Amino acid sequence: MIDTILNQKMLEILDNISEGCCFLNSKMEVEFINKAGEALLEKPKEEVMHKCQWDVLPKYKETIIYELYNKAYREQTVQCFETVTEYSKIPMEIKVFPNKYGIFLLFNDITKRKKDEEKQRYYDQLKIIAEMAAGVAHEVRNPMTTIKGFLQLMENNEELGKYKDIFQLMIDEVNRVNEIITNFLDLSKEKPNKVEYCNLNDIITTIVPLLETRAIREGKYIKLELGKISKLNIDKNEIRQLLINLVNNSLDAMSKGQSVRIISLVEHNNVILSIQDEGAGIPSDIFDKISVPFVTSKESGTGLGLSICFSIAKRNNAEISYSSSSNGTTFNICFLN
Repeated sequence: MIDTILNQKMLEILDNISEGCCFLNSKMEVEFINKAGEALLEKPKEEVMHKCQWDVLPKYKETIIYELYNKAYREQTVQCFETVTEYSKIPMEIKVFPNKYGIFLLFNDITKRKKDEEKQRYYDQLKIIAEMAAGVAHEVRNPMTTIKGFLQLMENNEELGKYKDIFQLMIDEVNRVNEIITNFLDLSKEKPNKVEYCNLNDIITTIVPLLETRAIREGKYIKLELGKISKLNIDKNEIRQLLINLVNNSLDAMSKGQSVRIISLVEHNNVILSIQDEGAGIPSDIFDKISVPFVTSKESGTGLGLSICFSIAKRNNAEISYSSSSNGTTFNICFLN
C-alpha cells in the first residue's frame, strides 16, 4: 500500500515538472510520459502509449537516438546528448537513465539556448576582429595622417592645380580609411562610455531634425509615433548613433515618397524602439548575415554600420530583432529590464 502511494506521488511530481520525461520498457514501448513531454511529442499521445517507439516514429530508426537508447539499455550506462528531432526539427537535449526494466528519459527543448550560444559566438568573433583592428589602428593612423597632410599641401599648391580633383579624391579615400578604423574601434568596446538615466523619446526628438534634413532633400518622410515609456540607463550618445545608422539605412532603401516610422512603446515591461521603412527589403542572400562586418548590399558601403548597431545594443543591455519583405524592413530594439 505504501509503495503504491509513493509511486502515485512520484508520478504526480514527474507529471508536473518542467522537463519532458517518459519511460520506455525493455521493448521500447512508452509506458509513461508527462505533460511537458506530451507537449514536445511529435505525435498524439494516444498513438504512442504502450507501443514501440520505433514503430510509431520510424524516422528515428538508424539515428543517434536509436543507437544511444539501445546502448543505454544494453550496457546499463547513462547517455546524454543533443539532437534535432526528426519530425518537428526542434533542437533537444536528451538524458537517458537505464535500469533492468527499461529506460527513463529527460528531454529539454534547447532552442533558446542554441540561439544564445550562436549569438555569443557572433559577439566573440566580433570581439576578436575588433581587437585585432584596435591593435593596428594606431600604427595605421600615423602614416595615414602624414599622407593626408602632404596631399593637402599638394592640393593647395598652385603649380599642381590641375591635379586638385585627384588630390581631393585621395584625401576622401584617406578619410574613408580613418572612418573604417574608427568604426572598428567602436566594435572593440565592451562598455558604454557614459551611462545615465534618460528618456529614449528625448533622444529621438533631438536627432530627428538632422535626419529630416536628408529625408526632405530626397522627397522622403520620417514619421514619429512615440509612446509613454520609462527612462533607460543607457549611453545616449551611442543610442543616438544607433538611431542615425538605422534610419539612414532605411532612407537608403526607400524611394521618393516613401516613409520611415520611428516608434517607441512598452511591451512586456520592456521599452521597444522600432524603425519601420517602406523600402525594397533586405536581399535574401545576406538576410542572416547583416550583423557580420563587411556584409552589405550597398555599392559604396563598408558593411560596418549594422555590426556597430548590434554591438551598441549589446553594450546597452538591448537586443535587436528584424524582419523584412519586399514591402519594407523593421528593426526592433528591445531594452531589457
